[in-house]
Amino acid sequence: MAHDPERNDQGQPKAIPRFLELRSSKGFILATVCVAIFTDAFLYGVVVPVLPFSLRERSGVPEDQVQCWNSFIFAVFGGAILIGSPICGWVADRTSERSISFYTGLIILGAATILFGFAKASWVLVISRLLQGLSAAITYTVGLALLVDTVGRDNVGQWMGTALSSSSFGLIISPLLGGIVYAKSGYMTVFAMALGLIVFDIVMRLIMIEKKKAAQYKPAIGNANGFYGTFTQEQPSEQEPQNDSTQANKRQDNSQEAPLLSNEPHKTVHKKSKMPTILVLLGTPRLLAAIYGIFVNVSVLCAFDGVLPLHVKSLFGWNSLEAGLIFLCLAIPAMTGPLVGRLCDKFGPRWIAVAGCSLTAPPLILLRLVDHDSLEQKILLCGLLVCCGFTLILIVSPVAADLSAVVEERERADPNAFGPGGAYAQAFALFNCSMAAATLFAPVVAGAIIERHGWGAMTAAMGVFAFSGAIPAFFYTGGWIFAKDS
Repeated sequence: MAHDPERNDQGQPKAIPRFLELRSSKGFILATVCVAIFTDAFLYGVVVPVLPFSLRERSGVPEDQVQCWNSFIFAVFGGAILIGSPICGWVADRTSERSISFYTGLIILGAATILFGFAKASWVLVISRLLQGLSAAITYTVGLALLVDTVGRDNVGQWMGTALSSSSFGLIISPLLGGIVYAKSGYMTVFAMALGLIVFDIVMRLIMIEKKKAAQYKPAIGNANGFYGTFTQEQPSEQEPQNDSTQANKRQDNSQEAPLLSNEPHKTVHKKSKMPTILVLLGTPRLLAAIYGIFVNVSVLCAFDGVLPLHVKSLFGWNSLEAGLIFLCLAIPAMTGPLVGRLCDKFGPRWIAVAGCSLTAPPLILLRLVDHDSLEQKILLCGLLVCCGFTLILIVSPVAADLSAVVEERERADPNAFGPGGAYAQAFALFNCSMAAATLFAPVVAGAIIERHGWGAMTAAMGVFAFSGAIPAFFYTGGWIFAKDS
């Protein structure tokens, strides 16, 4: 149904914003979401090489307490995402415009960055990371849901791959840049770099116009360029006028496609399930397989953040710059995310996700061979990390696209299963919680294994853990493997 043009207080139609088609286009919305996700990931990782030094030099924390404070501050970030994501998802699914939540996250992110820049007391740094965690909860949850609202089902894998590869790239490249800038120019230059990125993010978010909002000015734009809301619903455009008989036939067709509907669809009123949406989603094995897949992916990346710099320092005698450059071996393959997403759209998500988890295991296990200082060992390390980078990116796109498919199929069976607001934001809130749990779990466990059993045991454990993601992906990603239509 076409929207009436938005009107001002006098009842007159509002002027159409400039460059409306561009600002509400799929490409611009994707670029805005990618910048927002990259910014959050970058601000998480850029302080990794900086925080231990700033705690001692700026905050006056004793040397023997730096590790404790450093771990606590990062744990606060992950805890804020875990708590904030379900709340953000619930709110976003019940607001008329997702961009409102998007702007709220931007305000919180700006406040967090300013606190981080001028903080000297350690407790102020804790508050800064808490606010940054809440901002990340909003950005990932609302941003990915907005992306699903904007694109059609046939392209969701490619677009998700692009968006989430920006997250992987931000997580990997930010410690490198943070270490270089801090070593060359000091703490405030790192802050200025982060602030500049936030300003660019602000401009992008303010320029973007959500398709639902754009349709109020010019309905044809919303229908010609994409979808909003549940993208399985057909949106009649101005170029396709429908009379009463056509609409009645479509209602009859829809009733035949939805097996949970009664034989009298015009007289039946569906009620939203009494069970909370989050619990309904968690009761879906296919969704659990998706969030476990992203948990495996992020855990491996965060484990590298926690142990790789120390390992190359002790083994090769590398400084912070050289230790940071090694992350390029993981960062460069992350840029192939859009290609992987396109493959998912063409061939389906199951076997790509299975391949990603299965193929990540061998190079992780083989990293145990890097155990002494030589040129050959350094080449071997770089080669194995590049292999890990290419295989890890195979996991992200299929599981993210499959997450939206879970919600879509449930709503297709019962259009009112989640109420008028849908459940995309809450589904991606669970996705975000899984990523946050990985940031808490992986560095601690990987570090503990190295301290007790050594580098070789840690790489072997990571390899087995990565392979474990292939099991649920084989059975449930893309639907139950033994289903008739599988």
